[in-house]
Amino acid sequence: MTVVDTPIVLGPNQPAHFYLGGAGIARFRGAPQPSEYSPEDWIGSTTSMFSRPGVGLTRLPDGSTLKSAIAATPEEFLGPDHVARFGADPALLVKMLDTGQRLLVHFHPDRDFAGRHLGSRYGKTEAWIILDAAPSAGDAGCVYLGFKEDADPAVIRRWVADQDTAAILSSLNQVPAASGDTWLVPAGVPHAIGAGVTLVELQEPTDFSVLLE
Repeated sequence: MTVVDTPIVLGPNQPAHFYLGGAGIARFRGAPQPSEYSPEDWIGSTTSMFSRPGVGLTRLPDGSTLKSAIAATPEEFLGPDHVARFGADPALLVKMLDTGQRLLVHFHPDRDFAGRHLGSRYGKTEAWIILDAAPSAGDAGCVYLGFKEDADPAVIRRWVADQDTAAILSSLNQVPAASGDTWLVPAGVPHAIGAGVTLVELQEPTDFSVLLE
C-alpha cells in the first residue's frame, strides 16, 4: 500500500468557464492568467463539472487524477473515521474564484432535492472567505445574498420569464465585500458575486446551479 507521508504539490486547475475572471487568482499565485475565462481554480478536486465528465478533476504530477489516488488508498488520504462515514469521498470542494464580471443570480439545490432528483447525496451549501475586493461601486466589489423580504414565487417566476434583471437584483441584499469577510450561503438562497471580487469557496462537492438570469 502506498503511504502518503509527504505533501503533494498541486498546480492550478482552472477549467474554461462561461464568465470572465481569473486575474485575482493569477495575482495570488504569482503566475500568468491562463485566459480571460479562467475564473475558478478547483483545488484538490475530486469533482467534475456538470455535464463535462472529468473536467475539473485535479491531476497529480504523474498525470493521474487525485480522485483515483484517493480511491486506491482512501484511509491514507482521508483517515479511517472519514472513510467509515463518507467512503473514498472527501465530501468537500474548495475553489478560488475571481470575478471579471458580475455573476448571474442563481441558487443551488439542497440535499433532499439532489437526492430525489439528481442522484446525489450532496446539494450545494457553500461558504465564502473574501481575499480581495475592488471598491464597492455599482455591481463591483459586492455580493448579493438572499431576498430582502419574503418573495412571492409567482412574482419571481414572472421576473425570470421576463428576464427582469433590475427587479431580480433590487430584490436581493447587496453588501459591500472586503478582505476577511466570511459568508455562509445555504442551499436555496439566491445569490451573486459582483465584479472584482476574489474569494475562497468551500462547498459541498457538486456543480449544481439553478440560474434566475
